[in-house]
Amino acid sequence: MTVQIKKPFNEQYTLIIDSDMQAVDMHITTTTQMRWDFTVIKVADHSLEIRLVLLDHILLETNNPMVKEVSQVSQVFSRMYNELHVTIDKKGMIRQIHNLDVIQQKWEQTKKELLKSVEHTPDIKGIIQINDELFSTPDKIKKAIQANEFFTTYFSYVYGKELPYIEKGIVKPNFFNSANVQWDISITSVDSQHINLEMKPSFLLSSGFYNKAYSQFAEKIDISKLFTQMKETGNYQIEPGSGRLAQAIIHRKEKAAANLYTKVSYHFMSEEKYKEKLKNQSPKYTEKSKAIQDHFPTQNEKEVYKEINGKKYTKEQWEIYESKQWEIYAKKHNISVSDDKNQKNFPSSRFLVDD
Repeated sequence: MTVQIKKPFNEQYTLIIDSDMQAVDMHITTTTQMRWDFTVIKVADHSLEIRLVLLDHILLETNNPMVKEVSQVSQVFSRMYNELHVTIDKKGMIRQIHNLDVIQQKWEQTKKELLKSVEHTPDIKGIIQINDELFSTPDKIKKAIQANEFFTTYFSYVYGKELPYIEKGIVKPNFFNSANVQWDISITSVDSQHINLEMKPSFLLSSGFYNKAYSQFAEKIDISKLFTQMKETGNYQIEPGSGRLAQAIIHRKEKAAANLYTKVSYHFMSEEKYKEKLKNQSPKYTEKSKAIQDHFPTQNEKEVYKEINGKKYTKEQWEIYESKQWEIYAKKHNISVSDDKNQKNFPSSRFLVDD
């Protein structure tokens, strides 16, 4: 059995990403929603001509205000890729970009807007320089599109492969994205509609991995005592007639210690599945969560909110402490964090390019 798209179709897809990261004494949770209009225009023997339009990209929830600022900037840069007309092979790899000129023109428009802020935000110069190089090089644009959440979720594993499929020794980063790991992947079909995925490290992780993957936490945790468990699992539901993806649920987890882990869940749904989800459970972004974001301080906030290493924090003190920890984390990852509250809308160029 080979999973492949068999005929043209149009579908609206929704992706909800839930992430939970504990980096010793910094905890960040986020929920993001993205929506696309996806059209398969033409199906050939070895390729698909497709059109992809980003309809919505919104941060639904987070416990860290810095994430909101980074999300806003990321959305500005995602504008260059919100309309894509490409040809891909049956595995989802991009072979040709038909609207390359449109993408490059959008960058020129965005660059003009960024240049207006250079005087107040020096980091923008670096952003412009790196992205000028990216958008003048078709191969780099192709790689950036390939890293789009739609392609990594829809096509990364199951399409174009003869099932059951097993591959060993695939080199990919860990889920903290801090060190490469060799992975074994297994893809099996329950029937013509349901496909299961499992991916785990090929070997017992070495001391070299631990030292590289968690070196940024070495001052706060004993790396020699860590024992990391990593795994990715996925369940894909395929429509037999057309080969289109109806739903995918993917879980990624890396846990090195009780206070050092990252967990990410992806729920990718066709419009029909998305409507079912809305009927069966309340929306993630409720009036309650909005009220929390807009609330005024209360007497309870002066009470103990968290206790770390014997030190007690009120809610306000904890938010200040966590923001400082985020700044430390951001600096170690070359993410620029401005001290000027009126000019803090732009992270570093490396962050924008990597994402």
